[in-house]
Amino acid sequence: MDTPSQPHPKDAGADLNDPNSSARATSPLQRRFAIYLLLFGAICAGMGQTIVFSVLPPLARQIGLTNFQVGSIFMFSAIGWVVTGPRWGRMSDRRGRKPFIIIGMLGFAASMLFFGVSVQLGLVGLLAGLPLYLLMVVTRSLNGIIGSAGPPAAQAYIADRTSQSDRTAGIAGFSAAFGFGAMLGPGFGAATSLIGPIVPFYANAALGMIMLITVLRFLPERTGPTQRKKQQKVKLLDQRIFPFLIFALAFGILNAIPIQTIAFYFIDRLGYENDEATHFVSIGLTAGALSSLFGQLVIVQRFRMPPARLMRIAPVLLLIGHVLIFANAELVPVIAGLMISGLGAGLAMPAATAAASMRVQADEQGGAIGLANSAGATGFILSPIVGFSLYEWSPAAPYILTASIAALLIIYAWTSKAVKNAVPANEDVPPPEAVADPAAAPYQ
Repeated sequence: MDTPSQPHPKDAGADLNDPNSSARATSPLQRRFAIYLLLFGAICAGMGQTIVFSVLPPLARQIGLTNFQVGSIFMFSAIGWVVTGPRWGRMSDRRGRKPFIIIGMLGFAASMLFFGVSVQLGLVGLLAGLPLYLLMVVTRSLNGIIGSAGPPAAQAYIADRTSQSDRTAGIAGFSAAFGFGAMLGPGFGAATSLIGPIVPFYANAALGMIMLITVLRFLPERTGPTQRKKQQKVKLLDQRIFPFLIFALAFGILNAIPIQTIAFYFIDRLGYENDEATHFVSIGLTAGALSSLFGQLVIVQRFRMPPARLMRIAPVLLLIGHVLIFANAELVPVIAGLMISGLGAGLAMPAATAAASMRVQADEQGGAIGLANSAGATGFILSPIVGFSLYEWSPAAPYILTASIAALLIIYAWTSKAVKNAVPANEDVPPPEAVADPAAAPYQ
């Protein structure tokens, strides 16, 4: 089948029910509704992330898992994400975005459901020790292996429909939705845990299934499968995007170590009991997620900063935030550190992903974005090995490491020519319907 032609506003009145029609434009309401479906899906995924990070550590200690085992559960899921994410993205370049968005949502919902079942088996005493640990690894890894199909396809869906000048804002909108979910997650987890300690996992799985059914039924896909004689494969060492993958990897480490260790940090260094720690960790993670959301929705969207500028500002905020965390053993400075570093995180990853997206062709978007996401996920592979090893030596040590990485990242961002040139092309002119709001951008 031939590659579908690009849309044009004059085709808006064409027959959209004809799959062979060259007119792919839809009404503004349809476009907005389609993008919002993706954003709500990202909210569910963000909730699932912070629900697991905030609820699991106290439960893990009840069922006898060590700190390293908890971290390694996330590590194996991240390995699955790193290995399969780019492949899913490249497949979406060939076969359309919607099938892989659906596969990703299915993997996410199944992972949350079965992970909750595995934890419950441990709490009631039906499983313990190595069998329980292995079951938790497998069920969480479903999210990395299958759930990783969704984000690159969804972000490529948005990138397909935005010009270079709006690319950062469009991708930041998706990241902001994920961040909003991350902000809601701890509160949602705390509220549903009043019903039962495992209920947060089941409730989030139910939300994921609702979104899956909604996307399956209502998300339009005007770009059908394509067949090419030879598809250009975006590779890891592709010099067009490799500098931004380094940035994404460093950010992934900076993001993963605090997320994975902060609950233990509240228990061991700040001296809170398990129940108190869950409460204050929820406050800290929510504050960080809210700051990240502010960065993506206000700073990125309103000020329209190019990726180059964002990649230079973000490490400074991350450095300040992590110094506040390790230099103090008091609640307020630690939460302030989470807020400031959360703001930096909100600027960092959308900038790196958008920069990589801007450097490749239209039929390489899924592959490039998949690699950028995988680079960030690699942080969750390295952080249990490095972060928890340092944590056993001193709870402050992982944050000294992340502050040092942020300092090196500042130097890299200001000396890299690739980062300096990460700005929209001068000749890039948005089409008439491609506006700043990604929900109002045109379909292919």
